[in-house]
Amino acid sequence: METEARTGGNPGEYNRRTTDYGDGRLEIAAYHSPRARRTGERLAASGRMPAPSDQTQEERTRKQLYAIRRRIKGYALANDFKWFATLTFDPGKVNSLDYGAAKATLLRWCRRTRDRHGKFDYLLIPELHKSGAVHFHGLLGDVPAGFEQAANPRTGKPIIRHGRQAYNLTDWEYGFSDCEPIEDRERAASYITKYVTSALLTDKEMYNKKRYFNSQGLKKPTVTYEMRDNAELGRFTPNFGVVETGKDGRNLVDIGIYNLSADPETGALSQEDADYLIVSKPDKSKSYSGN
Repeated sequence: METEARTGGNPGEYNRRTTDYGDGRLEIAAYHSPRARRTGERLAASGRMPAPSDQTQEERTRKQLYAIRRRIKGYALANDFKWFATLTFDPGKVNSLDYGAAKATLLRWCRRTRDRHGKFDYLLIPELHKSGAVHFHGLLGDVPAGFEQAANPRTGKPIIRHGRQAYNLTDWEYGFSDCEPIEDRERAASYITKYVTSALLTDKEMYNKKRYFNSQGLKKPTVTYEMRDNAELGRFTPNFGVVETGKDGRNLVDIGIYNLSADPETGALSQEDADYLIVSKPDKSKSYSGN
């Protein structure tokens, strides 16, 4: 779900992956050793995939989880969403235990909103309760729908959350809605991706079903794979880093992921995000991938 480009060296190898979200925001992943682009899994001699072991299936789930989260983050950062919304179902109107019925109701509402207001950007993710009931979290574009200030039904006082006014979406007539204006796109992107969980991927009710829903025409980030001298990133602090001990006994950054900004005129890089997390590289006997 990303627009890809490759530059320099062996097209199958890279030591830097740059994700450009189109608004000056960049995510640069720098690797100490070159990485090889995966071209798919090998088939058994019969032409069929071998039955995966539990460990293999766990690894596949982890990789799938990472890939879907990257797609969600890419959409969230590359598009100008205005609202973070939670949409639930009134059991008297929609059986939220029936995932198919809930999904159909949601998408019907999306189509109707588009037909009524024109362009309507959305990115929606289901969340399953232990009971089997489903509701949706998502990002909504700048659509002139019925957003009204939420108030406590007992006191009538405005509902203020984290210093911000909460809203209800009166156009959502199938249950309860909770919406907040997006003030920090990075935070909204991080928040929405957390709803893509391993439980969402492995729940039997979700087998062979979409794990998220998005409107057509959303912008996608551009991802470039290169062989570069990553020493130029030394003046920045990795927002996420994986450290290992080299043969000389010194620590080195095996994987560094940097959240940077590029000047629109000069292309000069700067770093405003001061948050960081540095971890030790897992034991080599355990599977690990920074891709």
